[in-house]
Amino acid sequence: MQNIADILNTFDPISLGELQANMLMRRFDTKYKFNISRLPEFLNAVSKDYYVLDIKDVRLHRYESLYFDTDNFRLFIQHQNIRRNRFKVRYRRYTDSNLVFFEIKQKNNKNFTIKERIQQKTLETSIQHEAAEFLKEMIKMPPELFLPKIWVYYYRMTLVNKHAEERLTIDVDLSFASNDKHISCTPLIIAEVKQGHHFRSPFTTLMKQHHIITEEISKYCMGVCLTHDNIKKNNFKKNFISINKIFNEKY
Repeated sequence: MQNIADILNTFDPISLGELQANMLMRRFDTKYKFNISRLPEFLNAVSKDYYVLDIKDVRLHRYESLYFDTDNFRLFIQHQNIRRNRFKVRYRRYTDSNLVFFEIKQKNNKNFTIKERIQQKTLETSIQHEAAEFLKEMIKMPPELFLPKIWVYYYRMTLVNKHAEERLTIDVDLSFASNDKHISCTPLIIAEVKQGHHFRSPFTTLMKQHHIITEEISKYCMGVCLTHDNIKKNNFKKNFISINKIFNEKY
């Protein structure tokens, strides 16, 4: 398989400062999943249409996220039941830029994603102080109800459309850790298109050409399903059938 880093070096770069000027914190999200063996072909196909985020000559960036939920997985259950106005709560460390944020993502009743965050000095395993006040303001729930549930690790390439309001993130080498379980999902690629409004972009056109459909599942919910045995997950059965198919694909 062609080296991913070599392909990313063929993209024109965009700096972190330029990216932050167009963060698309309020957007429509569209997710795709496919086998890592297809990634070189897809990257080559869109290399002229997107910039790639470059931080100190690094274009594939390490991410670490710690997700929080209530003891009875209230947020997970709301997502599984496709409830609108649902939330995800997490700390995220952007390792290459040495930045940490406490983040809250909302999916509202118009299927619009709104992400709010505050910068933090360190990634904490509890929600306290400024983060606690931020959580109470955003979702009107006591922070003491929230416990750390799962770590999610991956490398991400961030692409920015040269001609339209769109970012594309592609996550590789995905893994989950919770208590004594660690699950690696190396064959799986998760690509997420983030747009201010829905339109057919070079990447979404490419996915359509290759008959790759969008499916709604978050990395948090996927990780909970994989690392927790005694939790209801029937509504995600279709997602895991497609994920298992991706794991077994040969190209």
